[in-house]
Amino acid sequence: MFVFGSNFAGSAFSPLKSTIKKEMSVNNAQYGVLASADSLINSILPIVTGIAIDYYGPTSGAIVASIFIFVGQTLTAVGAQVTSFPLMVVGQIILGFGGTAIETAQSKLYTHWFKAMPGGGVGIIGFVYGLDIGIGRVYNLCGKLTAVPIMNASGSWKWSMWVPAFFCALSLAVVLVYAIFERSIPEENKVMTGKKLAARRAARGVVDKKTTLATRYTYVRNSIFAIPAAFWLLILSQLLQSSAVSAYSANLADIIAVTRDATKETAGYTASLAQVMPIVLTPVLGYTFDLIGRRMFLVSFTAAIWVLCFSLLGFSTVHAMAPTILGSLALAFNALPFICSIPLLVPNQNNLGTAFGLWKSFNSSGSTILTVATGAIQDRTPTGVNQYDNVMYLLIALKAVDVFYGGSSRALFFERDATTDSASLFL
Repeated sequence: MFVFGSNFAGSAFSPLKSTIKKEMSVNNAQYGVLASADSLINSILPIVTGIAIDYYGPTSGAIVASIFIFVGQTLTAVGAQVTSFPLMVVGQIILGFGGTAIETAQSKLYTHWFKAMPGGGVGIIGFVYGLDIGIGRVYNLCGKLTAVPIMNASGSWKWSMWVPAFFCALSLAVVLVYAIFERSIPEENKVMTGKKLAARRAARGVVDKKTTLATRYTYVRNSIFAIPAAFWLLILSQLLQSSAVSAYSANLADIIAVTRDATKETAGYTASLAQVMPIVLTPVLGYTFDLIGRRMFLVSFTAAIWVLCFSLLGFSTVHAMAPTILGSLALAFNALPFICSIPLLVPNQNNLGTAFGLWKSFNSSGSTILTVATGAIQDRTPTGVNQYDNVMYLLIALKAVDVFYGGSSRALFFERDATTDSASLFL
């Protein structure tokens, strides 16, 4: 429930793309700026927030992030109300800052509560991450399905911005309830933070008790340099891969409307089907990873599905439901192999916030680049049924490269064998 409000808010834009362009008098590139504004600020800040979460703890980070999410979506709704495009962009930037930070805090809490324990079994971290992604798809599905009906029922698309603001307030309340719960449990069961470790070292006389700029710089530097090289290979190889999926998802409803001559409501409902399969398949896949591992085998398979999906959607006349369902299957497999691998590649939990922050930073950078780029490409393509052709060429090319990335990853990354709790290298 931590991310209910932010996920619901982010998914409401896609079905309303043509309406927003008309009401706000913006072109596709400008809409791309709005759609990617929640990622714009997250090119660098997730690294900072990840380090801060490692130091101060994920619960404190979640509270601060939830406040940013609520304020950001409220400003977006106010911007829609007064027809101020810049204010909407500012609101989305603020929301994005909180959205990425709360996901990092959430991921660290999952690892703390559900990781494998010595002598206590293999843990269910893969299943929990899969369940989280699946439930996140439910939130996205609700946002996509209700955006146009809310507009039609209220007579104004602006209510499609206000309703998510109310849900962001609900998520903030849930985070506060969790914080109260955490205060009631024994100290040894809480997440170990960098601040606690520093206090313990200071009590033993290992470091000076004074917090200076130099010691903070050292902590930041050590947090980043503690990340293993294999993790850097992972995030660099996936820089534009996850953003290709983000660009596809942000434009799916409009692509269906343009290429299949569908109404906005029909296109919105069809696009929402992309969120269905991940609801069930992602938790199952996560549990499979807990049992047998072999995460990187799925990367090439998923990329091949994306190539087929993009090809059918952009360059065939088949019913839009066929590529949408294929995309839904690929979406179920898309992010989980990487998210489940991060706790294995970065075994020290004290650095997990930094690792997840780096992962989200690179993803956000790629998303910002590609969402704006696809909008600009569309603007430079003649309007009509073929206006998305060049965009689809780009997405197909990116995912074709990812087919080879999955194979190369098997030869590079250590992967934990859940049955023996040991590491085995793919050769």
